[in-house]
Amino acid sequence: MKFLKEVRTRLVPRTIDGTTHQVPEPYTVRTPKVPVDKDRLALIGVSGLVLVLTLVAIVWSTYSIGQLLGGGPGYAAGAVFDVAWLSVLLLEWLARFDPAKRAFPRKVGWALALVAAGAIFLEGQLAGGWQMALVGAAVSIVAKVLWWAVFKHIDKDLSPGDAAWVAAEMSKANAKLAIAGARRQAAKAEVAARLELLAAERDLGELSGIDHFAADRNAISAEQVREHDHASGLPEPQLNRANTVREQAEQGPNIAHLARVELKAGASREEAVEAILARVPDAKQTSVEATVRRERNKLDRTSYR
Repeated sequence: MKFLKEVRTRLVPRTIDGTTHQVPEPYTVRTPKVPVDKDRLALIGVSGLVLVLTLVAIVWSTYSIGQLLGGGPGYAAGAVFDVAWLSVLLLEWLARFDPAKRAFPRKVGWALALVAAGAIFLEGQLAGGWQMALVGAAVSIVAKVLWWAVFKHIDKDLSPGDAAWVAAEMSKANAKLAIAGARRQAAKAEVAARLELLAAERDLGELSGIDHFAADRNAISAEQVREHDHASGLPEPQLNRANTVREQAEQGPNIAHLARVELKAGASREEAVEAILARVPDAKQTSVEATVRRERNKLDRTSYR
């Protein structure tokens, strides 16, 4: 066995004038040399040769099918035939641990390769006869057969028990991915719903502020209400006789409006309740207190916006 010398670094204590520090120190170790994996090199070489032959097949089929389709854009369409089955090879390689999943791309690859060979055969028949058509069509078939042989070599066949174990592990991993995706979608929906609610509450707040502003423009001050109370000494309107049409009586004062007027004038809750009861003696004190408290809260919320 061959050995290689490898220089490594380690920390060692070093003391100078009574002060110790960890400093790096190089040292040499002998490590065994890993032998060359000839099987891996052979597989890389074969895969490289097959890839070169596949590129030749793609160029040939693109030219032949492009001629069949009239040239120009027909060459781009011709490349689709061989590139299609070559792309399916990647899916077949990705499914190398799952025989059931690997079978489908393998069948699709053979079908696409046969379609490309048929198109090349038709172009050869039109150009130079069946000999040219047969040889031209065989180019894509040979490339596909070579790839089939390479994949047969690297296929990872598993026993039924091992395959079932791998399938169970993949199922568990897929379930985690599905749960993560569902939770991510649910979180996005929750965020969108909360944003909608916040936007609706903001709009309601703006509308409420507009309503209060409109009411304040039409409201009268507390001093005007008191002056009106002292100035008007008119008696209560009397009911008409029974045989006459009843006239509409004057509507009483709005307690909520009076509460807003008193509070905006600087009165406390107790003072506002007393003023309203003096203005409307028939009103219930509990109702007046609740109205004053509600209007006070509305004014406080409006002042913080």
